Amino acid sequence: MAKLFIVGFPKDMEEIELVEMFSVYGIVNTVTIVTDKESGVSKGYGFITMMDQSGADRAIAAMDGVEIDDRKISVRIADDKKTTGKEAAKGPFQKPLPRSQHFAARGGLQEPPKKKRPRRS
Repeated sequence: MAKLFIVGFPKDMEEIELVEMFSVYGIVNTVTIVTDKESGVSKGYGFITMMDQSGADRAIAAMDGVEIDDRKISVRIADDKKTTGKEAAKGPFQKPLPRSQHFAARGGLQEPPKKKRPRRS
């Protein structure tokens, strides 16, 4: 599957219109129009997931730069979500290491474990 990012289409455009426009170039799996959380009004951009890369490539070649209602749309492959430095260092699906293990993983000395406090009865 290939995920496309489409920006610049009219805010009154509906998902079915995007499906009709892009299904000419390949099988459209999903369409998501990004809307304002409070008002529900379209922000003029969204995502289309196509079943195969070749269909996505055809859609980009044909639709990028097309004018719809005097608005020029841009179509490109959607980037993965940007990660911050900390997230990139951890890698996907990894929990951060406790400080002592993190220090040891980098070749340093491991901190001694903390002593437990005695329980009061």
